Amino acid sequence: MDVKLKLWLSSLYETTDTKFQEQFGFHIKEVTFERILAYLYAPKDSSSLAVTRILFGIAMLFDIPDERGGAIIDKRWGDPMVCHFPLVPFIKAVPMPYMAFVYAALWLGALGIALGYRYRFSAWLFTFCYWYLFLIEKSFWNNHSYLFGLVALLLACTEANCYWSLDVYLGYTKSKETVPYWNYFILKYQFFILYFMAGMKKGTAEWLTGYSVQNLSEHWVFNPFKLFLSTDQTDYLIVHWFVFVFDLTVAIWMMWSKTRHVAMVFCALFHLMNSRLFRIGMFPWVCLATMPLFYPFDWPKFITSYAKKQVSKVKGGICSYKHGQFVLSGKKIDCMSDELQDMEISDEKSEEWPEFDEDNEKIDENDVISEGIERKNNSDDKEKDFQQKSNSEYERKNISEDGHDWKDGRKNLTFLLIALHVLLQAFLPYSHFITKGYNNWTNGLYGYSWDMMVHTWDLESVIVKVVDNTNHEEFYVDPYIYTPNDRWTRHGDMVYQYVRCLKGNLIEHIGTSNRYFNISIYIDVWCSMNGRFTQRMFDAKVDLLNATWSPFQPVSYLMPLLDEALGWRTVLQDIRTEVHSWSNYSDVVFVADFPGYDQEKYIPPELTNISMTVLNGNVAYQPEATKFLNAQSYRLTKGNRIKIGPGTFHKVINIGETTAFYMYTFANNSQAFEVSQPKPKLPIGQELLRRLVNMVKFASIVGTNIFQVFFQFKFCN
Repeated sequence: MDVKLKLWLSSLYETTDTKFQEQFGFHIKEVTFERILAYLYAPKDSSSLAVTRILFGIAMLFDIPDERGGAIIDKRWGDPMVCHFPLVPFIKAVPMPYMAFVYAALWLGALGIALGYRYRFSAWLFTFCYWYLFLIEKSFWNNHSYLFGLVALLLACTEANCYWSLDVYLGYTKSKETVPYWNYFILKYQFFILYFMAGMKKGTAEWLTGYSVQNLSEHWVFNPFKLFLSTDQTDYLIVHWFVFVFDLTVAIWMMWSKTRHVAMVFCALFHLMNSRLFRIGMFPWVCLATMPLFYPFDWPKFITSYAKKQVSKVKGGICSYKHGQFVLSGKKIDCMSDELQDMEISDEKSEEWPEFDEDNEKIDENDVISEGIERKNNSDDKEKDFQQKSNSEYERKNISEDGHDWKDGRKNLTFLLIALHVLLQAFLPYSHFITKGYNNWTNGLYGYSWDMMVHTWDLESVIVKVVDNTNHEEFYVDPYIYTPNDRWTRHGDMVYQYVRCLKGNLIEHIGTSNRYFNISIYIDVWCSMNGRFTQRMFDAKVDLLNATWSPFQPVSYLMPLLDEALGWRTVLQDIRTEVHSWSNYSDVVFVADFPGYDQEKYIPPELTNISMTVLNGNVAYQPEATKFLNAQSYRLTKGNRIKIGPGTFHKVINIGETTAFYMYTFANNSQAFEVSQPKPKLPIGQELLRRLVNMVKFASIVGTNIFQVFFQFKFCN
């Protein structure tokens, strides 16, 4: 057994070593710092990097008015009463109209990236402005916002402007046919992390058992799968298991030449489907734009060369046809001018891209053509040979006899920065044991962990209660009156920031009376994660103004996730199916609560046939006191049901020693009068029009605010 194991390990090592040598140009035993540096600085064609720069810049031009809020700057940043949620307390938003300058600089930076104009300045301008917006408002964070900031940062460090850019055309920088390989490596690694970590985060019981994303297969994009699978099977096999395997392995398949084309097709379809399924802005389009990074580096030149040849053939065919027509008519035409022009183009191309052997001797023209054809048929093998030559050339030119004398010390620093970024991006998604203050049923700051679609939330209610401790009075505040969205309701750090902002707004709005310096604020958030019971997220008995929070300590006022309810999932699904069969407008909500806690709930008047049923535990039901009904309590145990009238309040108190589980069934007959307009499946024209309209709004708001600042400045002078 030991002998067989040794033979298997030896064979595995030899296979790995062979693949390693093919990729890097040297064996595993020969790994040294010098060889790694030579690999990272091997020259690669610059055209693919230029295309990535252009497409990313264009995508950001459309992203700024939409997801960055450029078309609603005045609403997002113009109201001083709106609560914001910065990551670092001392980095705050500048007031309007000066925020318009930040957005203007951001948009001009994206334009400079796309055009390659004053590229270094434009790229760093965009990067700084983007990360500034990112840091001053956590409530808009998501994974792809984080990705855009990283890509901008990485592009700003590369030589992406040395080809197909205004900088080259205007002479601000020299045109370069090649760039160091690390320019590509760092971007490819970033997208490898994007896919791979998204797959790793889906390797949980919640995802693999099919509960993370429910009913997604009802969308029309899954219709082809439903030809041979049921809706439930599509949700489980395609949405959960296929996507898990896809995210985990797609980057590997795209890097391997034998599977690259098939992987690209699946990856393109995946991102196109996401663009229809979710409102995630430019994320699918940025991913589509960066997919060609995994192809050979000179693919744009190959395409342009192929296109020129096809145009030349068409022109030649047209010219030959015209020549024949003129001959029949007794006239003559000279077609050689076009043909000579095509030949000159071809000759210029061969002179512009000379290939040299190791002795720097020019290769014969016929060899160049044959090698070019072979390169297109087997580009990866050609790339491996070129890599080995580049490594040996680098070592011969830049390494002294002792192997430690470097001509350019900046290369060592570049290597260290690349290594730091590689390690940091691999570590951050699993760094939640350090930043415990951001763990709220999910781990960490949502936005850098690549937890994409791992958790879905159904927010039931948010209750904000303010207690005047001086006069012993209490009142309720609309939870959304001072906030830009509801993301803050599910994160302990943002809840902590919200209550302090709310206190400041109350003092500012109502006055500086001493009574509002002695208040308490309680927040009760009810939500369901991944189809579980709806439960409270934060302790409604804790005065959050007196609570403490630290990024390195667990959230003290966070209620635990009721994992004991997991065994109910099959039962809940059966009940939900039965309730939905009653009518097209019947529905059910499942609730779980902790011992000693109570829930006060209001039933909207548009609901009918409302009843509450206890599934497990002991609760006390207390209806609202009216002139027809005294405020009395009813003890309910497992299986008991009680009718509830619409438009009334009631309270449910868990009087047992264990968690109480109960449900509300109701019918919303108001939906019967709602006329839903059919939505187009591919509203491409509408989406493009909306983006263009937002661009115009963005330009108008920015221009107006900048003019206002300059007018005030001139008037004051």
